[in-house]
Amino acid sequence: MQQYWEVKEQHPDKLILFRMGDFFEMFHDDAVIAAPILNIALTQRNKKSNDETPMCGVPHHSIATPISKLLKAGHKVAICDQLEDPKQAKGLVKRGVTQVLTPGMVFDSETLNGESHNYITSFDNDTVAFAETSTGEVFYFNSDSVKTHVEYIRLIGPVEIVFGKKQKESFASLFSHCSAHASECNGISSSLPDRFQNSPESVQRLVTYIQTMQGDDILLGMRSPEKRGQERVLKLSERVVQHLELFENYRGSAEGTLFESIRRTKTSAGARLLKQWLKFPLVDSGKISLRWDRVEHWQRDIGALKSVRSLFSKMGDIERRLGKIAGRQGGPKDVVALADSLEQGLGLSNVNLCRSLSESDLSVAKSVLAKIRKTIEDEPPQQFKNGGVIRRGVHPQLDEYIDLSENSKQLLLEMEQKEREAHEIPSLKIKYNNVFGYFIEVTNTHKDKVPSHYKRKQTLTNAERYVTQELHELEGKILGALSKRVELENEIFSEVRQYIIKHHLDLLNVAQLWAEIDVLSSFAWVALEYNYCRPTLVDSGIDLVGSRHPVVEQSVKVPFVSNDISIKQGHCILLTGPNMAGKSTVMRQVALTVILAQIGSFVPASSAEVQLYHSIFTRVGASDFLSEGLSTFMVEMVEAADILQDSGSQSLVVMDEIGRGTSTYDGMSLAQSILEFLVEQKQSTVLFATHYHELTRMESRFQQIHNMHMSIKDKDGEVMFLHTLVDGAANRSYGIQVARLAGLPRSVTRRAQKLLEKMESFNAPSSQQMTLLEVEDVEPVIENESIPENLLNLIENIKNTSIQSMTPLEAINKIAEWQRDLS
Repeated sequence: MQQYWEVKEQHPDKLILFRMGDFFEMFHDDAVIAAPILNIALTQRNKKSNDETPMCGVPHHSIATPISKLLKAGHKVAICDQLEDPKQAKGLVKRGVTQVLTPGMVFDSETLNGESHNYITSFDNDTVAFAETSTGEVFYFNSDSVKTHVEYIRLIGPVEIVFGKKQKESFASLFSHCSAHASECNGISSSLPDRFQNSPESVQRLVTYIQTMQGDDILLGMRSPEKRGQERVLKLSERVVQHLELFENYRGSAEGTLFESIRRTKTSAGARLLKQWLKFPLVDSGKISLRWDRVEHWQRDIGALKSVRSLFSKMGDIERRLGKIAGRQGGPKDVVALADSLEQGLGLSNVNLCRSLSESDLSVAKSVLAKIRKTIEDEPPQQFKNGGVIRRGVHPQLDEYIDLSENSKQLLLEMEQKEREAHEIPSLKIKYNNVFGYFIEVTNTHKDKVPSHYKRKQTLTNAERYVTQELHELEGKILGALSKRVELENEIFSEVRQYIIKHHLDLLNVAQLWAEIDVLSSFAWVALEYNYCRPTLVDSGIDLVGSRHPVVEQSVKVPFVSNDISIKQGHCILLTGPNMAGKSTVMRQVALTVILAQIGSFVPASSAEVQLYHSIFTRVGASDFLSEGLSTFMVEMVEAADILQDSGSQSLVVMDEIGRGTSTYDGMSLAQSILEFLVEQKQSTVLFATHYHELTRMESRFQQIHNMHMSIKDKDGEVMFLHTLVDGAANRSYGIQVARLAGLPRSVTRRAQKLLEKMESFNAPSSQQMTLLEVEDVEPVIENESIPENLLNLIENIKNTSIQSMTPLEAINKIAEWQRDLS
C-alpha cells in the first residue's frame, strides 16, 4: 500500500482510483465515500489482520459511468493507472496519476453530455468568468454587484464554482441553491500564458485552478478570454428561461421545450451553440439580419441544405475531441476521429453556400488532416501495447521493428521446422511463457534424440523443455523489436499530438464556424418543416399575422389555432378569459417569437414585424422558488419587484395572474397599480393576463391599454374553447364549466353554480368585500347519489336545451340522441 499512500499524499482532496489488475480499487475513506454513490459493496482488505482496510472497486473497462457518478456527486477524482505491462514488470508494477477530473474538468465523451456545456466559474468584485476545459472556451462579464454575479451564474449554469479562500467564507451561502459544486483556489499563478496576464482576477483564478489540476499543457488549448457585455444581448434572467421553458419543462425534462422544438442541429457543437444563442439573443440589427440572410439562402437551396446536413451528421465533436487531446487524454482513436470530422468539415467547402469560408480558415484544418492521415493507421488500437498505431513508411527504423515483430511467428515456425528435420523429432515445438520466455519442448518419447547443445530448463511429467543459443538470440530480437516499436510509435504519436496542439486554437476557430453553419442550416430546416416566415425589423411594436406557439403546435394532434397579434411599443394587451382558453399560450408565444427572431431564426407566423427588445421579463409561475421557502404570494411580489425595478421602454413584460396569493381586493389593487406603473412609468410593452374583470375598466382611462380575450363557444351549458384572440373583455370566467370538464362531482359544480348566481345578483357596496357568508341562505343542492352520473348529465343537458330555437328536424334529432344515451 506504500505506492497508494504516496499518490494519496499528493492528491489528498481527491478520490483515488488505483489500478490493480483488472480493477480500479478505492481504499479507506475514499471507499467509504464512493461505495454508496456507486451502489457497490464495501469490502475489507486484510480481513484476518488487525488492520482491516475498507475497499471497493470497479472494472477497468467500464470506468466511465462510475467516474461520472462520482463527479456529479461533487467529488474530484484522480486516476492512478499502471504505467507498464505487468507481464514485463520487474518487481512492483509502476503506477502514476494519468488523469485528474473535477465536476468542471471532464474530457471523456462518455461522461459529458454532448449537447450541454460543462462550465467552471469564478468571480471577483467586478467580473464573473467562465471556462470549459473540454472546448477551450474562456469568457467573462463585467458585473457591478453580487446580485448580478448570482444572476449570471444561475443563467449559465456552471457545474463548479472556484472560490478564493475569503470568498468561500463570505459568499458560499449565496450560491447554496445553485447546483454547482464548490472548489477552492488560493493565489494566482505567476506562470500563466501572456494572453491571460492582463485578464481580470476572476479569469486568472479560474485559469490557475485549471493549470493546478491539469498541468501547463492544458492551457495551450484554452482560448484568449472574451469579454461579453449584457448590453450587446437581449437580457434573459434564469427565471425567464425557466418560465418560458427554453431548455427544461416544469418536470425537469427537455421534452416540450423551445430548444427541443427547434433543435435540428446535426452536431453536438451546433446544439451547444444553439443553447448559447437562446440564452443570449442579439440586439444588433445588422447581425440579426445577416443570420436571417443566411437562413434564407439555405432555405432557397434545398439541395445544398440536404448536402450540408448529411456532412454534419457524420461529423463528431471537434471541440471536445481537441480538448481531450490537449488534455493529454486523447489516444490514437481520438486523433483518427478528429481527422474523420475534419474531413467532413472540409467537405463543406464544396457546397455552394459554405464557400464563404476563407482559405486561411481551412488551410490549418487541411494541414492537420494531412499530417494525421499520413502518420496514423486508419483503424489504430487505442493503446500502444502491441504497436499498430503508426503507418509503414513514416520512419525507416520503425519499418524494421514492424517487420521483425509482425514476422516473429513465421520466424519461430521456420526455426521449429528446421529443428524437427535436423534432429528427426516430429513432436518438437517452440513455446512461450512468462517464466522462461521462448523454449523448445520435446516429449519423453524423443528426448534421447536431443542434441548436446540443447540446455535443459524444466522437466515435466511427459516432456522436457530446453533452450538454445540461437533461440535465445531470436527471442532477444523479437521481444526487443516489439518494445522498441512501441517506444518509437509513442514518440511519433506524441509529435502528431504536439502538432495538433500547436494548431489547436486555429482548429477551434474553424470548428466554431462549422457549428454556426450547423445552427443556421438547422433554422432553415425547421422553417421549411413548419412553414416559418422571415421576420421584419421595425422601430416600434409587434405585428404578427397567423402567429403560432413553436412548441405547442408540434405537440398537439389537431391543427394549431393561429392568431393575429398586434401591440404598439409601450402599450399593453389586457387579456381575459377562462382557464384553458389559451391566454398563457398566446402570451408565451409572443415572447418566444421575439426570442426566435433575435437569435436569427425565422418565426412561426404567416408574417411578422418585430422591434428589437433589450430585455424580457416574465411572471408566470411559483413552483421554482417554493422549494426555497418562499410562499406563492411572496414569489409573485419578489418577481414583480424585480420587473418594476429593471424593466424599461425596450422591455417586453409578460405577467400572468398577478395577485392570486392574497385576498381578492388586495390582489386586484396590486394588479392594477403594477399595470399602471408599467404603462405610465416604465412604458414597457406588456402582456397582462388576469381573472380580475374589474381591471378591464382601465381601457377607458389609459389609451395604452387594450382589452382582448380568448373566445369560447357556450352551447347548452357546454363550453368549447376556440383559442382565438379577439378584441374586448371576456364577459365571464367560465370557471365552473372548466371545473366540470376537470371531473369535479356534479353536486359540487351545481352547488357552485347556485352560489355564483346568488353572488352575481348581489350588489355589494364598493367599500365592502363580498364573502360567501353573505349568500349562505342559498339552499344546498342535494344530489341523489343513487342516480348514475351519466343520467345526471343527461338531465342537465335536457334542462339547458332551448327547444324554441330548434327546427322540428333538429328537435327530433335531439330527442333521438337522448334516447340513445338512455339506452
